[in-house]
Amino acid sequence: MINIFVGLIFVFFKTNLSFLDIGVTYYVTNIIGYMSIYLGINELGKTNQKLLKIRPYIIIMIAHSLIFFLLNITDNSPLKVALSSTPEVIIALVGFVFIIAGMFLVFVIISLILDNLISKANKELLYNQVNMMMLLFILSGISTYFQNYIPMLATVIMGALLVMEVLFLISYYYVFRSKDEKYT
Repeated sequence: MINIFVGLIFVFFKTNLSFLDIGVTYYVTNIIGYMSIYLGINELGKTNQKLLKIRPYIIIMIAHSLIFFLLNITDNSPLKVALSSTPEVIIALVGFVFIIAGMFLVFVIISLILDNLISKANKELLYNQVNMMMLLFILSGISTYFQNYIPMLATVIMGALLVMEVLFLISYYYVFRSKDEKYT
């Protein structure tokens, strides 16, 4: 259980309040986080076989983070490609779609973990927090597009997302702490 919690801390770790935090640190923390979550899922999968269905998603995210980490350290990030030709525009758009898809897959993994580990009584709070994080994530993406018109909006929304992530981690910790105490 602790591996999943530590993994989520690393996955949620941000070095800035930019919607597209694509730096090397971002992907290093993602790789560490997803590997920790993978270890936690393997450990808990010994007693709950349903959890093992989450492993392919986590492997995809480890590969996703590793690929974008390598692209960033070689200065070939799709978001830094010069948009001077049609192939470069296509590469940038495809890369952007993969980045966004990876960010959404985080919420899919969290939801699957919650589906398989939490009793019905505790699900509502955590699901509401995950839904709020997804909403803030979407709003942040939209506001980034309008950054020229309302410059600080994306940063404020990303700050709210960070606060929501911290609240989720605290709630997650207490739900699982209370669950562990019931069985000891």
